Amino acid sequence: MTRSGPTLDRRGFLRIGSLGAGAVGLGILGLGAASCSSADAGDAGTPPDFIAPTDPEVAAAEQARGWNGREVPVALAAGVATVDLGGRLVDTWSYGGRAVAPELRASVRDKMLVSVRNELAVDTTLHWHGIRIRNDMDGAAPVTQDPIAPAGEFVYDFVVPDPGTHWYHSHSGLQADRGLFGALVVEDPDDRSGADVDVVLVLDDWIDGLDTTPEAVLAALNPAMTGGHGGHGGGTVVEHSAEQMSVAETLVSGGHGSSVPLGGMTQHIGYPMHLINGRPPNDPEVVTAAPGSRVRLRIVNAAAETPYRFAVAGHELTVIAADGFDVTPTTTDTLIIGMAQRYDVLVTVKSGAWPVVAKVEGRDGHASTVLRSTDAVPLPNPDVGPVIPELDGRLLAESALRPAESVKLDPRPVDRDYRVELIQAGDRYVWGMAGPDAGKLVMRQGERVRITMANTTTMWHPMHTHGHTFAVPDYGGLRRDTVNVLPGTELAIEFDADNPGEWMFHCHNAYHFEAGMTANLRYIR
Repeated sequence: MTRSGPTLDRRGFLRIGSLGAGAVGLGILGLGAASCSSADAGDAGTPPDFIAPTDPEVAAAEQARGWNGREVPVALAAGVATVDLGGRLVDTWSYGGRAVAPELRASVRDKMLVSVRNELAVDTTLHWHGIRIRNDMDGAAPVTQDPIAPAGEFVYDFVVPDPGTHWYHSHSGLQADRGLFGALVVEDPDDRSGADVDVVLVLDDWIDGLDTTPEAVLAALNPAMTGGHGGHGGGTVVEHSAEQMSVAETLVSGGHGSSVPLGGMTQHIGYPMHLINGRPPNDPEVVTAAPGSRVRLRIVNAAAETPYRFAVAGHELTVIAADGFDVTPTTTDTLIIGMAQRYDVLVTVKSGAWPVVAKVEGRDGHASTVLRSTDAVPLPNPDVGPVIPELDGRLLAESALRPAESVKLDPRPVDRDYRVELIQAGDRYVWGMAGPDAGKLVMRQGERVRITMANTTTMWHPMHTHGHTFAVPDYGGLRRDTVNVLPGTELAIEFDADNPGEWMFHCHNAYHFEAGMTANLRYIR
């Protein structure tokens, strides 16, 4: 197949520069943000006619979502803040001055009007993860919008068509590995879960301000990458000191873990702190409910690089939703949550004060809070540590979940069938997507698309599609927007091309993404 030469932005140049010998061949195979050329995207002999984020097809798709007439205005400002992490004050970047952004709630078919003011010294954007959003509001610079420049402002204006637990985060460089993320819950007016209490738990790994920065960590992982180069609209280089680099190198050298359920190595970074709702274990945000009540825990893994094993002491979990989609209710003691994934679980509260633990899968470290009944006294020491029996109890595999009948994709033939390889460049910290299809993931509106991902690396990858949710055929059609692909395995996803525009498709390990594991999905007329 004939291909035109790749057009490289600064991120592409840095990525290929880090590969050394053979870089051009890997780049053309689709490493990183593969761009479609006329030779590989159109039908035979026909140049492609791509649908851009501002084209009328995008506006028509938004109109079809059926706005209910209600608006939800929100004002956010991305800026520098000093946050209290259990008594330790650290400087970071935040929406609203905390280590986690404000929780947002809307109802199905509400219109979100979110004004984002950039008070940082670098460009930024905001991505609405899990929402079948209009393409020009997706917040993935430079694909769907220009980044928001310092002192600039942008209003995200979109209808939320589907209920569920979602989240929002910066999509610029490594900014989401600071405090630039929060939960977005789209409430279902026809909710039949039977929950008496509804609580969001946002899990996060924290590194910023603890004597280093995310950019220093990236430079420690791959010295050829400057760190903070603005690969996804970040804009300005973020400097790091020799001391920050020394700490980062220590965290990277001691970060490797191993997990049988995840197929081997779990991560590269030994994060020094883990949070639930922006609070460390010694200063938890306690969940309080009446004994006998049913609490719906909406669990969001907003971590940059950490999978968590989640459990509630003394209680079993009934999983009722994954990534916002209902599943056949399934009971378990514990489950593993990959980065960007969400699970909704029901817990029937027993009298007492009960540890709620998110333990780092495969290595030391944990986040925790407390579930306390209204008739119980507070725990004298809220940080109970990472060991509760339920973490070693029944483990619910992602592959064992099944979708509720109401959310299954209708069976139909596949119109386009693609295959991509998830790759690492030798033993260097350079990740990507390869194979002849990686640079030509195109579709027409109304088609059914299958993408088979072959993970050739020794690590697992939480793979995420923007603007679309998919079914996993091997998991009985389980609906998700982020699925874990284990090392040495293949996994297919299928989705309907019902949201025109140009969309990112990438690994949601923030450092794998920044180091190249991303491609684009593009609509053609």
